[in-house]
Amino acid sequence: MDPLLKQRLVGTLVLVALGVVFWPLIFVTPQDRDPVVLQPISGRPVIDQSPIAEPESYQKSVAEALPTAPTTPAAVQSDADLGTRTGIDALELRSLPPADALATVSPRIDPPAGEPLIDEQGVAVFWVLQVATVGSAARAAEIVDGLRERGYKAFSKRYIRVDDELFRVQVGPNAEREVMARIKTEIDQALRVDSKILRYVQ
Repeated sequence: MDPLLKQRLVGTLVLVALGVVFWPLIFVTPQDRDPVVLQPISGRPVIDQSPIAEPESYQKSVAEALPTAPTTPAAVQSDADLGTRTGIDALELRSLPPADALATVSPRIDPPAGEPLIDEQGVAVFWVLQVATVGSAARAAEIVDGLRERGYKAFSKRYIRVDDELFRVQVGPNAEREVMARIKTEIDQALRVDSKILRYVQ
């Protein structure tokens, strides 16, 4: 085929294709469409601003069901503090018999008569023997160490009375009051006090 004729045919096809594409855009009237109508904004929503109830506290509900912690009556504790004030040197505790010689309890099956193991709230009952009340942590530590050297389970508790800082030295705790009564006589002689058997209070 003649190259010139071939070029003319290609040009004609290109023009026809362009006409097919652009003819509708230029000469055909577009169909009418519905106008876009904007809807009015709805009114401001009503927000409930009433106060929200405080959720129930799990800790509070559990605390209400727990038994009341035992306490020592103020008059009883004051009497124990006065009766156990001592200025004894801890070295004098060496004359105290070893705890094993005084507090040994034979195995028992039944609970001791007249000694409740739990109180009316179901809390276990333990006893301590308050053996000394002193005015410094150092002296309390000396007495505690001296008692422990003799095999007694001793500890001290700090408390504030008006403006005074005092320390109570106690032996125990023990579930049997009889054990505390058994060592009281020897403790009183060694420390020259009137020791008191009290219910153990944490």
